[in-house]
Amino acid sequence: MELPEEVQNLLDAEDYRDTASLSVIGLAIADRREEAKAARRQSGIEDTWLEAEEAYLGIDDANRAEFAAARWMKPTSMDGPITTSRRDISEEVKSSVFVRLTSRYVDAGAAKLSEILLPIDDKAFSLSPTPIPDLIKSRADLSQVVHNGVPMEKADGPLTVKDLAEEKLNLASTKAKAAEKRIYDWMVECQYPAEMRKVIFDAARVGVGVLKAPYPRIVKGMAMTKNVLQITEQVMPAAKWVDVWNVYPDPACGENIQDGDYIFERDYLSARQLRKLKGLDGYLSDQIDTVLKEGPNKISVDNPGRPDDKHNKNRFEVWYYYGSLKREEMERCRPGSTLDVDKPEVYALVTLVNDSVIRATINPLDSGTFPYHAVPWQRRPGHWVGVGVSEQVRMPQRMVNAATRALLNNAGKSAGCQFIIDQGGIVPGDGRWTLLPDKIWYKVADSVSDDVRKSFTSIVIPNMTPQLMSIVEYAFRLAEESTSIPLITQGQSGKTTPDTFGAAQLQNNNANQLLRSIGYAFDDYITEPVIRQYYEWLLLDPTISDDEKGDFHIDAHGSVALVERAIQDQTIMQMAQMAKDPAFGVDPKKWFKLMAKSKRLDPRELQYSDEEMAQLAQQPPPPPPVVQVATIRADTDKAKLAALQQDGQANRALALQKIKVDTDRDTIYVQAEQDRTRIMGDARMREIEVKRELAMLEYANRHQISLENVKAMLARTAMTLAAQKQLAGMERAVVKPRDNNPQVARPAVEPPGRAPNGRAFEQ
Repeated sequence: MELPEEVQNLLDAEDYRDTASLSVIGLAIADRREEAKAARRQSGIEDTWLEAEEAYLGIDDANRAEFAAARWMKPTSMDGPITTSRRDISEEVKSSVFVRLTSRYVDAGAAKLSEILLPIDDKAFSLSPTPIPDLIKSRADLSQVVHNGVPMEKADGPLTVKDLAEEKLNLASTKAKAAEKRIYDWMVECQYPAEMRKVIFDAARVGVGVLKAPYPRIVKGMAMTKNVLQITEQVMPAAKWVDVWNVYPDPACGENIQDGDYIFERDYLSARQLRKLKGLDGYLSDQIDTVLKEGPNKISVDNPGRPDDKHNKNRFEVWYYYGSLKREEMERCRPGSTLDVDKPEVYALVTLVNDSVIRATINPLDSGTFPYHAVPWQRRPGHWVGVGVSEQVRMPQRMVNAATRALLNNAGKSAGCQFIIDQGGIVPGDGRWTLLPDKIWYKVADSVSDDVRKSFTSIVIPNMTPQLMSIVEYAFRLAEESTSIPLITQGQSGKTTPDTFGAAQLQNNNANQLLRSIGYAFDDYITEPVIRQYYEWLLLDPTISDDEKGDFHIDAHGSVALVERAIQDQTIMQMAQMAKDPAFGVDPKKWFKLMAKSKRLDPRELQYSDEEMAQLAQQPPPPPPVVQVATIRADTDKAKLAALQQDGQANRALALQKIKVDTDRDTIYVQAEQDRTRIMGDARMREIEVKRELAMLEYANRHQISLENVKAMLARTAMTLAAQKQLAGMERAVVKPRDNNPQVARPAVEPPGRAPNGRAFEQ
């Protein structure tokens, strides 16, 4: 990045022979540092942080000895408590269990807020051109533009004032979108969401999170050009999380660290890292050599910061000072530099090691704002540090620990008995005063008691588990009320979880009031100031084209909008039918984007690409609505006619099928009747044959003749009857009197009297 000439001259100046002046400046800045350190320590906020850290880790006075071996549990000051891992055997053994309620609510709150405020497919800001009243008014002016008395024309008609105004507005809007994209690319490059998750976690745990942005960072790039690896370096603005234990703002800053005159950040560097700084722009090589000779232990550190920071004595303590310096002081640091004589003070960035100035530069932002942004979880009036979840749940945490420890202590005591023994009345048979199965005890001869049972008794300690568990449950309920994070938002259920869907939704919406409040705080403390400083960096960077620069308005709507979008998830799904109905004027594409984002989906992966949309746009447009209606009606009429024809054909086919079925049914019925008649006739003939056989057998038995003789007689009789029948037929043929025909056969049974000739079988 190319800097202005006066700034570059300031950076290139190497005449730092005025060592005494540098020492004076270093001591003056060190005095401010000590002032900031003392003010923060005396405010008591460090004790609150330490208690929050220990509550999250599950440490208190009852179990501190269990963590004595951890280096990060050493006292943080000279008056800190001395702990030991050894327990006095004379002490009563009590429970030291720690129920990590604090970590549960801290993790739940930080995870929920990170999920809402840091989506993968959206950003929390937008840039728009600053409204200009004259341009807005000119958009309604249809008068033709006249230049030097000549009316101006365009390709399709006269050039109007409205055309010029809209062109300027469109150009400003294009620049704003380009600048917005540039800033968003910078934030993506430095992994802004990952750093912000750390900030949110700090805010939930200790009450405040600090983000450093923008600060200059050298980004290396690699590319292959004609089979040659090209490595480039570029200075880009970046963002990173800063540990709150290493931030010391001006004690007079109030609730916003930007309102103070200065701010300090502490860091640690090894000797090798310090050597690498020699020769870099702005760093004083001779001062670095002096620091390396002094060693890392020149400055005594009485407060190493957060309790889990493993401080290495071989590292140098580095302090970054952002604040104002007098113009004369900066000139001593930068001999030959040209500063604005009208400004008695300049915004500077000074780096101290062992109270020695190793770097002094001008703040890259002309506004002089600090690149540090602190966001509280919940506002603490009058202080830049807020109230975190750990502090909110402190009382329920103590209640749960006390009740749980009492419960376990009571359970241990009530699990056994307390024995009372009169040693003057009984003695153990084995000489040992221990309780064993089937043990023998002797009664003392001179005992005054005649009942040995009075010399030995036991007492059972009552178990108080139900009463103590009610205290634990009450503490859990207080934790929900204190943090405004109900169990339902943590994916769990309990006695406070409603039974109905409507009540659960109402509780969830009420619980999200805290998220709305924190969303506003993020816009006020992080989004708007960070984007404003990125925008200032963009304007000052000479390597960026003027096509991305302009007078823009920053709309820090994102955090609140993202919170509201998460809350309105169910409402968005219920609007599906409205998006289809043009009467509501809802854009289905915009509705789909909101719906996909609410389900944590990237709508760009589901929608048409720009090329596909262009192909769709090239297709012929649909006909006018009137033609479409007429076409639909004609198609409908054709479909109805075809349906009627198909119905007529179907009915005829159905009638023929019915006739065929009826005919087949009648045929089958007649055939069945014929088969039935034939079967019955056959059965009747077999029955007659059987009766005939029986009759012949009975006749043969009665007349004492054989069956063969009977059959012969029947055959003869049958022949006679046949002959008689033939004669009768012949009589009818020749028409002769009946009396002249002889009678050949005699009836087997004949009634009394004699019938005339030829009438034997008739009368």
